[in-house]
Amino acid sequence: MDDAKDKHATIFKKNDAILGKFYDELKESVDKENKVKINDCKSPSFYLPPISEVSSVFGFITNQKQFIDIFEAQYKKPLKISRTSKYALFNKGVGLRTTMKIIKWLKLLPVPFENLLPKKVIAKSIRAAQAKSNAIYWFPAIHSFKEGCKHSGHDDLDEFSPLLNFIEQRCNTEVNLMLEFKKDLKVGKIKLKDNISATKFQQSLWANCPNISPSTILKLSELIEFNEQQKQLTEQQKLTFIESYCSLIFDFYLEAITHYEIGCRMYYETNKEKAENELGMVTKAINAYARQENIKTCFAGLLKEFKSVLSETNENEGYRKLASCIEIDESEPSEFGESLRDKQYNQLKDWRNGQNLPSGEKLTVFIQNLDKYANTSRGLVTFFMCKTVIAMDKLIDEFIEQSQNDNCNQADAEIIIKKVLSKVPNYYQTNLKKELEKTEPATW
Repeated sequence: MDDAKDKHATIFKKNDAILGKFYDELKESVDKENKVKINDCKSPSFYLPPISEVSSVFGFITNQKQFIDIFEAQYKKPLKISRTSKYALFNKGVGLRTTMKIIKWLKLLPVPFENLLPKKVIAKSIRAAQAKSNAIYWFPAIHSFKEGCKHSGHDDLDEFSPLLNFIEQRCNTEVNLMLEFKKDLKVGKIKLKDNISATKFQQSLWANCPNISPSTILKLSELIEFNEQQKQLTEQQKLTFIESYCSLIFDFYLEAITHYEIGCRMYYETNKEKAENELGMVTKAINAYARQENIKTCFAGLLKEFKSVLSETNENEGYRKLASCIEIDESEPSEFGESLRDKQYNQLKDWRNGQNLPSGEKLTVFIQNLDKYANTSRGLVTFFMCKTVIAMDKLIDEFIEQSQNDNCNQADAEIIIKKVLSKVPNYYQTNLKKELEKTEPATW
């Protein structure tokens, strides 16, 4: 107990100095209305999307105010400012009096800010800011995640290593190339609106992305130039543009998903041959949506995988058994004479069609029941698998909607997106090969 008190006392002492300096910096940053605002710097990059955008897609953090909510819940220390002010801090801004209340509240939390934001990480973020790269927030997020795992006793990051290494590599590549581009711009090697230089930069950026060909960047650049010149695109040119655009949008997500799934399989799978030769369940689910007409969503593809796992123990098990793991609220209205099993089955059909999707709580109960029936304990991993495919379905819907705004009909948009997503086995196999080359035989 005394050790814990001493540790907290040390943290509080260091935080007092760190947060005092932070407050002084915030005072210097006030706007014309004498307000402090924490800006969410975003760059329109497909290569490295903003962390806030990725987090929102996966339903983890949908707005910055939720960071305050998390700290309040974690440390049971309420921040005594209005709900409006909590949002305003990241939007319109708050006055210095409210800012001081926030700083005083932060000083009450035993959060080792010095460890979460060491000088080395701050230096990386400053470089990223100079480059106007989204790495500005990815660098501290990755470091904080690692520190958080250590703080919770999870020192072994093996299942996350492929994903974290992939994102860090993208951060470093984008920052280095963008700083180089800005340097060339400054000395006059290239011009600001030089399409040829911009195309070369994009090709350099994507050079180590095996699923994005140089011709994809070239076609996209040509079509953008056509559009800027207000030339009328043919129907085929428009579809080519949308396909290139789609490839770039989904590349980061397909890379991130397959890296994470590979990390989990290499960490949890005890059958070496199976891990090295079979696709992961999330990869199979996305591929099923892309290639099988009867699979309407990626989530439906994953539910099909769950059904297949149940069938391994009992070949007669099907969707009705899977549906029996869904918890139904008996108070909800139902059709006359509809049994509990019918309610569960109809609920599962909705899920497979992308309708009435489960809340986090309902999904957790479903997975717990599924684990209990299958006699496994992979609840958290399975939960993230579900969140991942649901996020992909969200991205697909957003892409189709945007394509329709660009005068592309839904049928053509779906053909394009399925063509792009059908490459997911290539992503998985390429990344698996790279990870296996890094792994020593002794780890199996």
